Amino acid sequence: MNALVLARPVWWAVIIVPIGVLFSLVPATVAAEEKIKGRLIVEDVMARPGTPVTLKARLMEEGILGTKGLGGEIIAFTVQGQRVGTALTGGDGRAFLEFRTHMRGNHNIVANVETSPRVESAEGIGNLASWERRRPILLVDVATLIQEKDSIVNSLPTLPFNVNLTAFGEPQEDAPQALSKLAEFYFNVIYLHDYSETVVQETREWLRQHKFPVGIAKRVPPKSKALLAFMETLKESGWDHLEAGIGRTWEFARTLVKQRIKTVIFPDPNEKRHYPRRAKIVKSWKEVRKQL
Repeated sequence: MNALVLARPVWWAVIIVPIGVLFSLVPATVAAEEKIKGRLIVEDVMARPGTPVTLKARLMEEGILGTKGLGGEIIAFTVQGQRVGTALTGGDGRAFLEFRTHMRGNHNIVANVETSPRVESAEGIGNLASWERRRPILLVDVATLIQEKDSIVNSLPTLPFNVNLTAFGEPQEDAPQALSKLAEFYFNVIYLHDYSETVVQETREWLRQHKFPVGIAKRVPPKSKALLAFMETLKESGWDHLEAGIGRTWEFARTLVKQRIKTVIFPDPNEKRHYPRRAKIVKSWKEVRKQL
């Protein structure tokens, strides 16, 4: 005897959804992930003509907890308008490329992020100082160039990305002209500052905007040990013609005087100690040239 099986009816429904509506339901982060906005910092470097030098750049991202390096990105380097090669950023965001120039002078280094699916295009600019060894070097504390009453930068060494140039304030009276004459006729200039790595580009732009002579900018805290270590590094690299320095602090003065280097000081009104006897104390940039 055959059993009669009663099947429960099955209802099918077809829903037609326009393609445009379907794609609008996909989260934007899945459909097209936003690129990271990075900051590319190029370090100023020194080299004698004909000797190799390492070009250096760092790609960083600013986050809630501070900055971090962006690794795995290709950085292209250009010197004086000529592409000289590429390098891959490491885990800390740093990229290095060896280069050799036979031309004297200050040469623009431009670094760019090559086409990346993860990071937006970014550019950084630095200076390659291809200097003759025999030309004297002058160390200049950037704090001596800025009108202290107008500047908030001196009290904020760890400023965020994209600080406004007005934060630096105006230059000291006669500073650009006096320093330019010293650089034109005698010295190569190294600018020392204690601002964060992310502000070095703005520091160089402020110097350029106010027509200070081209030099290299280095982050050297105004402490005796840090300054002395930097000076020793210069000597070890063959830059032993360090002749003079212009600064503000007692430690700056003591360190240079001990090394028998001509020292000019704009006295800090908050300084309680007496500056070394051989340091030349000045009140204006017009006096600086007379001392050097």
